[in-house]
Amino acid sequence: MTDSSGYRMYVFRSGRRDVPGPRLVAELADDLRALAAGADRDRGIVLRALIRAGELESILADTGAVSAPLLARLTDELAAMLVGGDGAGAFAIPDDPTSNHGQPDACPPTASRLTTPEALAALAAIDVPATVPTSPPEGFSFYALHPLDFARLAERLAFPPAPVRVVGIRSIGTTLSAVTAAALRRRGLRAGRITVRPSGHPYDRRVELGARELAWVEDGIAEGAQFWVADEGPGFSGSSFLSTGDALVGAGVPRGNIVFLGSSAADPDALVAPDGARRWRSFRAERVVGGKHVPADAGEFIGGGTWRRRLYEDESRWPPSWTSMERLKYLSRDGSRILKFEGMGRYGAECLERARGVAQAGFGPAPRDEGEGFLSYPWLPGRPLEPGHLSAAVLERLADYCAFRASAFPVPTPTTDELITMARTNFSADMGNELPAELHLEIARPVLVDGKMDPHEWLGSAPGELFKVDAAGHGDDHFLPGPTDIAWDLAGAIVEWRMAPDARRAFLDRYRRRSGDDPERRLPAYLLAYALLRLGYAAMAAASLPDQGEARRLAAARHRYRSALLERLAPAASRCALG
Repeated sequence: MTDSSGYRMYVFRSGRRDVPGPRLVAELADDLRALAAGADRDRGIVLRALIRAGELESILADTGAVSAPLLARLTDELAAMLVGGDGAGAFAIPDDPTSNHGQPDACPPTASRLTTPEALAALAAIDVPATVPTSPPEGFSFYALHPLDFARLAERLAFPPAPVRVVGIRSIGTTLSAVTAAALRRRGLRAGRITVRPSGHPYDRRVELGARELAWVEDGIAEGAQFWVADEGPGFSGSSFLSTGDALVGAGVPRGNIVFLGSSAADPDALVAPDGARRWRSFRAERVVGGKHVPADAGEFIGGGTWRRRLYEDESRWPPSWTSMERLKYLSRDGSRILKFEGMGRYGAECLERARGVAQAGFGPAPRDEGEGFLSYPWLPGRPLEPGHLSAAVLERLADYCAFRASAFPVPTPTTDELITMARTNFSADMGNELPAELHLEIARPVLVDGKMDPHEWLGSAPGELFKVDAAGHGDDHFLPGPTDIAWDLAGAIVEWRMAPDARRAFLDRYRRRSGDDPERRLPAYLLAYALLRLGYAAMAAASLPDQGEARRLAAARHRYRSALLERLAPAASRCALG
């Protein structure tokens, strides 16, 4: 398999889940009340409200709700508050938008001020479905993208002055477009925005502009506006940006007037969208420079795999890492704590709650909220474990932890369709043929799994204590598996610790006694699925990284996962079914 074929692996998950629509409205209303009560000086609350408003605006826009423009104006006002530090505690709703084809082109200087009761009444009147699908905004949730990064980029690009039309790519581009437009307006420039939702295959998206969007674009062309496209990324394909740019060109916008605003630099030759390199080079692309919004106590950067230098004397013992996908991490200035980005908005709040639960149960270090997506944990004395450290005491600790998660973090029963698709896709990409057995992943104990049971995710101390680190976010991040059966973590422990049959029996016996759950029947299918996900992860990571040393470590991991896969495949194939 060539390195580039690693991109055919299936490792990212959709992350979409159904949540109560009224709950989203109620959470936003709570934030508005807090702002009205004087919390507007707390940038964290403004930020949280902005992310929630952008999320709700995206949901309403996707459904074509008539209340979407109201949410758009609220998102704009929160963006203006974040960018300008507006402490008014009220929201400006323009009396007469200058265009009825999207959001207002500029905030008029004499916009009417809604009192907080009026703002809440308008919000309460929104007709939102009882249940709505939503996904975490990846940049805000996983990759430490701060909305103000786009404000800084907009200010840098605001010369020479010219009208700007901002097109946000839903979902996260909704919030980013609002912040971009707010920063331009703060500079006195005329700026309006709309949002679009690309559809189709992830590597070949399409954008269809409706009549209102086309009229808005035509207005912009007539006034000689620049058209800026705001989104995180680009990802492996660049197709969301490219499809939006192509749609604007098709509507008559000159290519030279289109600018992509992203969160990362693209290598056009690596984009897997059809004709991606040529298409990307036909547009101007700019990216934010992040990392400015970190806690004041942040000292040495230890992300991107550099933490291994502090914990291992010999580089040959480093565990492999997809370094560009690691969370942002720093040591505190005095070296006593690790500051890690765990996510902004609702996602970050959920991570904090889980981290506290793990700590209270005695399995991990106690977290401290550092604000704007960062949690900190004490720097624990001790060293990461390795498979050779497996002992009776370690087996018991692993089993007890899995039993704890099975009871502490239950979730509604999830579908297994995406995991089964992943298994078949990765097997075909690696082996060149079809998975030779039917795969059934039984869900008996649905939980938000840990997802990273690797030995190096456990720290052993001199007194014999054993702590789980990184226990809050991996089970609900950008990667599969997402919420699933606890058998996923049991399989992960067996594979990663390379348990011999006797160790596996002892481990499962301990788990069974602690949890009351017998996973034996459903475990073989999860062992196979786990090995296929980790194999695909290692292959895609190696294909995406230029560091040859890291690529070798990832290649070795991929080989080990293939061996684990083949070891379990023969008896399963003889039964013609898994699970």
